[in-house]
Amino acid sequence: MTQIARPRVSLAIVVLLFGTFFLVLHIFTEDPHLDKHSNSYQTDARAIRKGATATDGSLFHIPWHFPSNPFRTYITPKGANLTQRHPPRRHVAIATDFGPHFEVYMTVAWTMTKMLTGPTESVHLYINGLGENYGEIVERSGMYNLTAGGSQQGLKKPEALVGDVLSNTLFDDDGDIGAQIDMVVLGTMKRWSADLLKIWEARPAGQKFQLVCIVHNGGDRGWMSEYAIEWVARDALRLLPMSEHITSRFVRELRGLADWTAEPFYSSLFEYVKVDVHYCIAPLPPLPSSKHMFPGKNGLANAAILGNLQQGRRNYDGTFEDLTKSLTEDAPAWGYLPKLSAGGSFEPDSSSGLTPFKLHLIGGGSHPIPEVLKNVVTHHKSLPYPEYYALVQSMDVILPAFAEGGGGYFESQGSSAIHAFVMSNVPMLATRRLRDAYRYVDDDRIVIPRPMAVTEMQAILALRTNSAKNIPNPHNSTRLARDLDQMISLGWRRPMSNFMEVKTRLWDKNEEVVWRLMRDL
Repeated sequence: MTQIARPRVSLAIVVLLFGTFFLVLHIFTEDPHLDKHSNSYQTDARAIRKGATATDGSLFHIPWHFPSNPFRTYITPKGANLTQRHPPRRHVAIATDFGPHFEVYMTVAWTMTKMLTGPTESVHLYINGLGENYGEIVERSGMYNLTAGGSQQGLKKPEALVGDVLSNTLFDDDGDIGAQIDMVVLGTMKRWSADLLKIWEARPAGQKFQLVCIVHNGGDRGWMSEYAIEWVARDALRLLPMSEHITSRFVRELRGLADWTAEPFYSSLFEYVKVDVHYCIAPLPPLPSSKHMFPGKNGLANAAILGNLQQGRRNYDGTFEDLTKSLTEDAPAWGYLPKLSAGGSFEPDSSSGLTPFKLHLIGGGSHPIPEVLKNVVTHHKSLPYPEYYALVQSMDVILPAFAEGGGGYFESQGSSAIHAFVMSNVPMLATRRLRDAYRYVDDDRIVIPRPMAVTEMQAILALRTNSAKNIPNPHNSTRLARDLDQMISLGWRRPMSNFMEVKTRLWDKNEEVVWRLMRDL
């Protein structure tokens, strides 16, 4: 009996070992949704985040409360398993004197406040306030406490930055007597570079602070050669762009400076500057109904182009021309009468039962709208941020409408329209070129795939009518026909759960980046 039982026990042990092996393999297998170009992969359990839908069906998400996990575990490129409770850097100052794009550096502040929650950890903002009611977005979403006192959060004037970095009495409640700001995150480097460099030089070894620059335009090389060079030579600078294509451009520029045989560039070690992506996807609180809401009765009725009205950045003229041509060919499909009014404009057809299509231009500046489209195109400008996002959330589809060359939006510069559509839970019409540039939105769950042989207005009408009959295919391309079928079959609606899945993944990756920043990895 004993001789018969032993093989069974051995078999059980083998099965147990194999089961354990595959379980470990599964835990440490790369998440297919993680960016394959990421430097490391997060493997800790995620906090459960729940979305909410208003009773009227509008899309929003509630303020988030993330449970702190003091023992986050990551797999580094070398395969080392690092678990640390207290990061080497614990007191962060974030400063800018640039007014626009609050959502960029406030998202960095939000991620850092989620990660630095200990009694001897802090994040401070040095800015001239948050204009256009953006502070309301920040407070109501729980991103940051703008009115906090003490040493944890709060808002200070930019003029106070240099004195605070110099001080060693800011954190009297810190167990480390004489603790100082040990990381400075800048949105604009020109103002503070020289003063901060003097402070950095005066600090003894082991007490140097890290300088991190939030960047959004890889084509702007001048500041790197003028201000960044001294920081690079001291291995004290890191860059934090907001998209993968900006990262790629900066890496190329850095390598170009490193390979420049003229001094001081050749010996300044630009090759070793670390560049990490931080996605500026901020959380939005529930927003009040906007007076600009335009709910459609049926079908795709409202599309928007976001950003300042500059023809060099977005192709407004081409969009107007394309829309006019399509209305002329089939006005009823757009919800308009086939004959122009006495004033030469398309008029809505109130008897058709179809909601007339509206194109909304949301942003500052100005651009002439053709008289023929005065009832079709509406310009919304000078909106405070809560009303701006409420309006964007009321749209059916967002159009990038990038101009030829994209104003750098495809190659070196970030577009605020990209993160705005993700934040607002409204799908964007996206070509392969756009998805290649902004890889973090390369996901059919949140974008509508548009073949590049199809204009935006052609795609909108096809989605509105659920038919591609308006789109020419003169060469009978089977690949174009296939892509059109895919676009129409996927439709234009995307549930909020899709956006929440994508945003949760991006927020996790942002936390991973900050985790590495605070540990100089």
